[in-house]
Parts: sequence; C-alpha cells; structure tokens
Amino acid sequence: MKYCFTFLIFILIPVLGVGQDRAHQLDSIKAVLEAANNDSVKAEACYELAKLSETENIYEAIEYTKSSAEFGLASGLDRTAARAYNYLGILYFGVGDYEKTLNYFYDVLNIYEQIQDSVELAKVYNNVGLILIDLGRAEEAVEYYNKSLRIKRSKGDKLGEANTLSNLGLVHAEQGDYSLAHKYFKKSLKVDEELNQTIGVFKDLSNLADNYINRDMYDSAEYYYTRAMSLMDQIDQQYNKSELVRRIGRLNYLNAEYDRALEKYTMALQMAEQIKAKLLIGKNYLGLSEVYKKLGDYKMALDNYEKYVAINQEQFSEEQAQKLAQVENNFQIKQRENKIELLNKEAEIKDLRLSNTQMVIYWLAGIVLLISVIIMLQIRKNNYKTKANNLLRVQNEEIIEKNRNIMDSILCAKNIQQAILPEDDKLNSVFQEAFVMAKARDVVSGDFYWFAEKGDKVLIAAVDCTGHGVPAAFLNVMGNSLLNQIVYEANVLNPGDVLTELNKRVLRSLKSNKLYTQVDDGMDIGICMMDRNTKKLTFAGAKRPMYFFHNSELNVVKGEHYPVGGVLYAAERQYKEHELNLMPNDSVYLFTDGLVDQFGGDENKKFMYARFKKLLKDVCEKPMSEQKKIIESELMKWQGENEQTDDMLLIGVRV
Repeated sequence: MKYCFTFLIFILIPVLGVGQDRAHQLDSIKAVLEAANNDSVKAEACYELAKLSETENIYEAIEYTKSSAEFGLASGLDRTAARAYNYLGILYFGVGDYEKTLNYFYDVLNIYEQIQDSVELAKVYNNVGLILIDLGRAEEAVEYYNKSLRIKRSKGDKLGEANTLSNLGLVHAEQGDYSLAHKYFKKSLKVDEELNQTIGVFKDLSNLADNYINRDMYDSAEYYYTRAMSLMDQIDQQYNKSELVRRIGRLNYLNAEYDRALEKYTMALQMAEQIKAKLLIGKNYLGLSEVYKKLGDYKMALDNYEKYVAINQEQFSEEQAQKLAQVENNFQIKQRENKIELLNKEAEIKDLRLSNTQMVIYWLAGIVLLISVIIMLQIRKNNYKTKANNLLRVQNEEIIEKNRNIMDSILCAKNIQQAILPEDDKLNSVFQEAFVMAKARDVVSGDFYWFAEKGDKVLIAAVDCTGHGVPAAFLNVMGNSLLNQIVYEANVLNPGDVLTELNKRVLRSLKSNKLYTQVDDGMDIGICMMDRNTKKLTFAGAKRPMYFFHNSELNVVKGEHYPVGGVLYAAERQYKEHELNLMPNDSVYLFTDGLVDQFGGDENKKFMYARFKKLLKDVCEKPMSEQKKIIESELMKWQGENEQTDDMLLIGVRV
C-alpha cells in the first residue's frame, strides 16, 4: 500500500511570525555591528548575520562570512577566522562551487594543524570527505572520514560521530555496498535519536530511504521518506528540504507515478533556484527530462536535459578540474612548508637528542618498569576493586539522598507557586461559566493564570514564561508579583498600559539582577479587562491572541508580534488595545502555545492552530465544565505515548 505524500503543507503554510523574528534579529545584530569598535565583536556579529541570512540569501551569507574572516584575522583570532573559512566552504558547497569549497577547507586544515586543534580538525576532515565523494573520489573520502571518526570517538563527540557515520554510509552506498551503507545509516540514526537531533534524524531517514531505492525496495523507501517528511516543519535548511522533495520525485518516477514525479521535481527545482543551489538544480533538470520522456513529451525532455548538461558542465568543466588540482597542490605545498619549518626547529635543539644506544637502554628500562607495574597492579587489583565498590555504594546513597532533597524542594516550590496563584473559583464568581485548564510539563510550570478585581473592572491574563520547569517557574513568580504591583499599587488597569509597564519592569528586574540566561527570556501574554457594568471587553496581547465566539462564530484578535521582556526587541514597546462589546452567552478564550505545539497523532505532528480552532468550534455551545473535559480528552488522545512538549494553559469564560 502506497503512502500519501502530503508534504506540501509543510512548504506552503505561511511562516510570517518566523520571518518577522528573523528580521528583528537581523536589525538588532546589524546595530551591534555598526556600533562596534572592536574587530573581534565585528567578526562575531558578521558570523551571526551570515547564519541568519543563509536560508533567505546564500550569497549575502557568503559576504557576511568573508567579513567575519577578515575581522578575525585583523584581531589575530585564528580560530575565528578558521570558523569563518569552514562556513564559507559549506556555503560554496551549497551553490556548487567546489573549487572555492576545497580552497577554504584546506585553509582551515592548515590553521588547525598548526595550532594542533584535533576537535576542529575532525570537523574539517569530515567536510573534505564530503567534497571528495561528490568529486567521485570515494577512497580518499573514506580516508578523511575515518580520520574524523577516530578523533570524534576519542573526544566523546557523539553528535560529530553520528554525522561522520552517516557520511561513511553515503560513501559505501556510492561504491555499491548497500548492506554496509545501511549499517552505518542505522548507527547514525540511533545516535541522533538519542541526542534528539531533529536535522540529523531527518537526514538519516532520507539516506535510509535512498539506500532502499538503490536495492529496488520501494515500499521500504517510501516508509522512511514518510518519516522524514513528518520532520520538515521542524527544520530551516532549504537545501535539505529541496533535496528531500527531489528524492520523493525520483521514487514517484520509479513507481511510474509520472504526474506526481513531475509535480515534485518542479517544486524541488523552484526551491533549489531560490537558494541558487546549482547541484540540486542540475539534478532536478535531469529528473524532469526523464519524466517528460516517459510522458512522450520529447521536446520538453530534450530542453530539460540540455539545461542539465549546461549546468553540469559549468560545475565540472576541464578548467574547473585544473583549478581543483591546483588548489590541492597548493595545500600539499603548504603542508611541506610546515614540515620544513618543524624540521628547522628540531635542528635547533638537536644537541638535546639522545643517542640510539641511550634510547635502547631507556626503552629496555621502560619495559622492565612497565612489567613491574603490571605485576603490582595485578596483585593490588582485588583491593582496589573492593575499595571502589564501597566508594560507589556510598556515592550512590549520597546521590539518592540529594535527588530526594531536590525533589522535595521542587514539590515545595510547586506548593508555593500554587499558593500565590488565584483560585479557579474566582472566575466563576464573576462570569456565568468559566474554567481553567492548566497542565505543567514538569512538576512546576512556566505558564500561569492571573486574575485581578478593582472596582467594576476585572482583569484576566494567560501568561507563558520562557522555557518550562524550574527556570520558567522563577519568571512565573516574578511575573505574578509584578502584575499585582502594577494593578493594585500603580493603579494601571488598561491592558495595553499594563503590558507596557510590565515590559519595563521585567527588563529592569532581569538586567539589574543579571538573570538573563538567553536573549529571549520573557513572557508571552494575553490579557483582558472587562467592565462589569458596560460589558465592554478590552484586550491586548504580547505574542498571544484572544479567541471569542459570538453566535457560535469564531473571531480571532491578534496580539503584537513581540513579547514582554527579551532583549532582541526595542526596550520601549507599545501594545495595541482591542475593544469589543460582549453579548450574553458570548465566550472568550485565552491560551498559551503549549496546546498547539503538542506533538502526536498518527504522523507525530504538532496539534496546530487550525485543529485547535475546530475543536473549540465543536464544543463552544456546550457548558464550560464539559468543554474542559472534552478538550483535555482530545489533547490526551492526540499526545498518545509522546512526552508533553510544553506547559499548557487554557482559560475559557462565558458572559
């Protein structure tokens, strides 16, 4: 039975929020770059700009990375320059310029070999192997990969090990040893799953599918492609997304599903052209040529094949091959120069060298000493083992006791947190019906519900603090305290003004106490104020919307795109207020993003806003207590055996 490839949703759903966040980050870092007087700061800023620009404009990313390298060299930071050269190699590989890719990778090798940085050498060995495999030099690629793998294993670099295992699988697949390739891909997948590396798992699943295609096992290939597709909305790399779509087109072609193959190749080509990835563009032209030939459209088949040949020749012309050979020759010359320099240094201290006879004596003495030590160790082995076992037992008991104390402290923190938060019954005393559904991912929660009454005004807020667990709970307590101060002491009641004042106080509190652990520490909030006399409701939001139903019709009121707190945005922020007149039986909902971000279902996807809206629409006319039970049941069913992704909070009230 064939799987239905519904990957279009991942590509075509608008991601306006993500784009806006990226734009704000770019503006913030550009401001840092313009204000910086230090070359090392400029190098870091340019590098961050390059990474942010890669998915939108790879050539702009290249220019930023070149600037990072120049600033790194100017400030005498070899590692900074080497990191930039390495990234340039990766970027040029993405656009199919192998001459510059190898050139930059060899520059990086020279730097790290001179400063003897084995960890970084392992990464570059891996990258050089990647280029060599695309140049058809598999044996040399295996040599570089094995160098990389030995270093990564010796350093305990599990993430790097997974990457190199995957690349070794690609080499052996290229050589036709599909069984060995499968073993390497499975090893890589196991490590990436243990590390929860989404992009790594995505690539491993794609490679396993490709390997099954090479073995003519199309159903197995389809299974792994389907698993890879379920991760597409979690990765940003346009290159990898385009390549997966192309591979699925290839599978459709092999299954004689030519219309579907044509659709996938066309889409993959458009994605590749957006990032100017010449290698992928050429592969898609070739695929389109094959499909059109099967469909009997020989004119289009020839046209696409000629485009494939042209772009292929552009990448692998004779002149290009000569340039690559020259690059490698230059690298070998640099290596010989480094060796000569080392020999000269050795010559300066030759008087300190031992004679061959002395060396033999030392070796013999060392062997005798080693044998003596081995004998002593063997005799004392049992004593050491006994002592070690006793020490481990004591340490285990200490760990158990510490864990018990930590858990007791967390449970105490939970009780404190619950004590300072408002009772759910307060809502029912104000509204016709109401419910609060709160579900912490860990023992303590970063999401909290806040309630205040002042005169005829009632304020309700759903607050989502950065992260989850204990760190988010600290922000939770601080946010609750600040909201109470703003309303009850400063007498600020309008939701927009409350958020503006809260933003100022959060920034001031975190900065003065040096509590920022990451640039986006802060809160996403939806807050409402209702006048009990006029039934007028005023809403303001910081990255959170408000949903309300009138006559069973859903209406969405969006908040601002920036949060409360977080240093990536301007310190002075205004939050727009939205007013509406409530009618009897109207219902209002505030919630945090933990509900819509929960993974589950048959394909292990997020619950998403569309599904949540439909669920609310299905239950909006039911009593609030029944709504809560149905929503909890649906979320539990969707989650299945998956872990809870984030804290969840939903507030529902009916006028």
